[in-house]
Amino acid sequence: MRVFRTGVILCLMAQVWPTAGAGEPDKAGPGSESVRGGAVGLTNGVDLRPVLEQLGLGPRRQGDRPTCSVFTMTTALEFAAAKHQGHCPRLSVEFLNWAANQARGNEADGGFFSDLWKGFSAYGICSEEAMPYQPRFEAGRQPSAGALADAQSRQRLGLSRHWIKEWNVNTGLSDAELDGIKRTLAAGWPVCGGLRWPKQERWVDDVLQLCSADSVRDGHSVLLVGYRDEPGQPGGGVFIFRNTSHNGRDGFMPYAYARQYMNDAVWVD
Repeated sequence: MRVFRTGVILCLMAQVWPTAGAGEPDKAGPGSESVRGGAVGLTNGVDLRPVLEQLGLGPRRQGDRPTCSVFTMTTALEFAAAKHQGHCPRLSVEFLNWAANQARGNEADGGFFSDLWKGFSAYGICSEEAMPYQPRFEAGRQPSAGALADAQSRQRLGLSRHWIKEWNVNTGLSDAELDGIKRTLAAGWPVCGGLRWPKQERWVDDVLQLCSADSVRDGHSVLLVGYRDEPGQPGGGVFIFRNTSHNGRDGFMPYAYARQYMNDAVWVD
């Protein structure tokens, strides 16, 4: 993993809870590319939202469109670009949606993280100003020449995608994958998560409540921006996530929910 001075400084701004039970060496979970270049120790929790705010990456809303995955991947790209350069403008969800459509050869609103990455790899991503988000999907809409040129400039940043769990709607997270997400967050990188989601959401103090398998749909994507170990929560803690639905309000997800219903998890550096 490239180490940039700006990235190191920004990581220090994240809220970190005290370390639990030091002593045994930490090992990255198998199959997760979290924290390349060495093991990262786990504390009781970390919250990357202060870093996001410092970078100007506040909450966004998807409105009535099914673009949660596009918003999620866009913010991961913004974060990685900002840590590379020290700054990054808000990037265009609309452009990334278009790029994914070009890469897969159809016209759809929203998509899988894998399709969005293919779009970014082929076309890059422009600023929000160059191609603003629209309240309704417009099939056939094309970016301007200026937007295409701006997008190509971000292909040269050398950003990389790392799977912790590749998409599988029939499985949730293994112990190693959940550990890999926590270690990636502890290293200062947010994680894109795609999940089966409640058909009718229930929240208690902003914590998403568990539900049965016949009560979920496929699905919804959120950006995991932290975690907090709490013995009283199902599974022993919660992930903190940024949510482009639910009026853009951040939420908390019990580890037990992620273990059961997270379809895929990926991060960008």
